Formats: sequence, C-alpha cells, structure tokens
Amino acid sequence: MLIKNKAIQEKNMTEENLGNIEKNRILEEVFNQMDIYGMVIDDTNTIVMINEKVKDTFGDVRGKKCYEIHHNTSSPPNFCAMNHLKNGLPGEELFFDDAVTKKWYEVKVSKIVLEDKILYVHLMTDVSEINLKEQKIVELNHALRLLNKILRHDILNYIAVVSMSTELMKTEDVELKQKALRSLNKSVELINKMRDLESAISSGGELKNYDLKEVLNQVFLNFIGINVNILGDSTVKADEALFSVFNNLINNAVIHGKTNKIDIKIENDESFATVRIIDYGGGIPQDVKDNVFDEGFSNAGKRMGLGLYIVKKTIERYGGEISIENTKPCGTTFILKLRRN
Repeated sequence: MLIKNKAIQEKNMTEENLGNIEKNRILEEVFNQMDIYGMVIDDTNTIVMINEKVKDTFGDVRGKKCYEIHHNTSSPPNFCAMNHLKNGLPGEELFFDDAVTKKWYEVKVSKIVLEDKILYVHLMTDVSEINLKEQKIVELNHALRLLNKILRHDILNYIAVVSMSTELMKTEDVELKQKALRSLNKSVELINKMRDLESAISSGGELKNYDLKEVLNQVFLNFIGINVNILGDSTVKADEALFSVFNNLINNAVIHGKTNKIDIKIENDESFATVRIIDYGGGIPQDVKDNVFDEGFSNAGKRMGLGLYIVKKTIERYGGEISIENTKPCGTTFILKLRRN
C-alpha cells in the first residue's frame, strides 16, 4: 500500500500534473533567484517582466523602454544586442550603463515565441571589475613596452660606445679583444631578439591578410649578397610579427648555417599555405633538431634558441605550425603552415 501511494505521489509531481499556476510560480521563483540581471522585453523594447535583482538595482522598470533605463535616450543605441539578434547577428554586447549605475555590463539576448507573441530574454552580468582590470593591464603593458624601448635604446648606445672603444684599444692580446667584441655582438643580438619577442607577444590583436611574397621581398632587403629564389605566392592571416618570423629564420640560415643561397617554395591548399625555407649551409645536428624550438635552447653553447622559440610561438598564435627537416645534400629546411582564411 505504501509503495502504491509513493508511486501516486511521484506521478502527481510530474510536469504534466502541475497546473498552470504552479508552473508560473516555479518559473517566476527561478527567474528571481538568478544571480544575474534578468528582463523580458517585447518587440518594441518595452520591459514586461523583471527579476528581483533588476528591481533592487533599477527599481520597478516594467512598462519602460530598456534604452531609457540604461542610456536615458529616446531610441536604441547602434550596439543594441536585441537589434543585432533581429539582424541575424549574435545577440551579445558590452555596454556602459551611463544613466543609473555607471557600470559595465555584458548582455546576452535570446528570442522566444509564444503563440503570436515574440519576446526577448535580456540577461546582464556586471563586468565592471573585470573591465577595469583589463584596462589597467593594457595601460601597464603600454608602459612596460615604452620602458623596454627606452632601455634597449640606451643599452645599445652604451654597447656601441664600448664596441668602438674596444676596437681602438691598443693591446697585444688580440684574442681577448676579439672575445670582448663577440660578447658585445651577442648582447646586441639578444636585445634585438627581446624586441622581437615583445613584438610577437604584444601583437595579439586581430589577424589581417598579408601577401607572402611582399613580406619576403621586404625581409630580404636586409640580406644583401644572398642568392634568393621565391617560387609561388599566397595570402595568409598574420600580423606585423610575421616580418620578425622570416627575419629570424633567414638570419639563422645566413649567420649560423653559413648559407649563401636560400630557396623559398610556397604551396597552397584550401585552408593553409605551406612555406618551405630551404638553405644549403651547415645544417642542424640530428641529435638537437627536436629541441631547437625550446625556450633558451643552445647548441653546445654556440647559439641561443630564443629566436626560434619566438618563431614557433608566433606561428602557433596564427593557428599554424612549424617543423624542420634536412636539406639534401646539406643544409636545413624550415616548413611553415600558415592559415589562409
């Protein structure tokens, strides 16, 4: 008997057996307990329903226009998420409530259809603190880039003075003098690589279309006397750091590989451009090939791997990849896959 009564109770609690009044009360309670600002708006931007969080902050705004509440205007702003949704775009926006709270809100709007009525659910989240932190990060990054630029400029000037003084120095210890000059040159190289790394990290904005042949031709202006052959072309998604990518790879082939000839082969498929940078220099030993893209890698102390680390991270940020293989009979081939769209 108890089992039968329990089954009857469970059946009575199903959605089908709830009356319209009970359903409305449950939905209203759920709506009020939401920890975000919730409103239901009709097709004319009139607020028809609000939850307690909206009421506590903005008052009883039912019957008013949403843009009147948040912006104190007589028409919706251009960035209105509801209008975005009507135009087939995502119903999302980030806006500043300049009428009541003076805060930033992230808004998501969705459409519901009830028989012959079209309504819009308008959900807002307070993101003022997040937005403020992001602004501070942007300002801090700008200040750090400026400080680094000044620091690099001043250090390079000091190095230039030391280098000139070292060359003019009267000493019979030629080996010591050459060692000092090599250290100075490495310092300049490291500073330039740090500049490239900063550029690669801070260029994290929107990717744009770049013509590969134009980029390569501009980069090769820095390498006079190198026999260059570029076969093929493509347009890829990248940013200004793409110039540093090719400059690093070509400089690596010329300075460390001692090549005097570089072939560039560009092939396209539907989604990617494959760029092969082929040199005919000394090559990279097989036992270290898997580590050349690691941060701080050095080959028996002969060279820093920071440049190739920058290249790898930049290519990955573009949604591409980079690999390496031997050039036959000698040399190295870097293979870049870059997104075309």
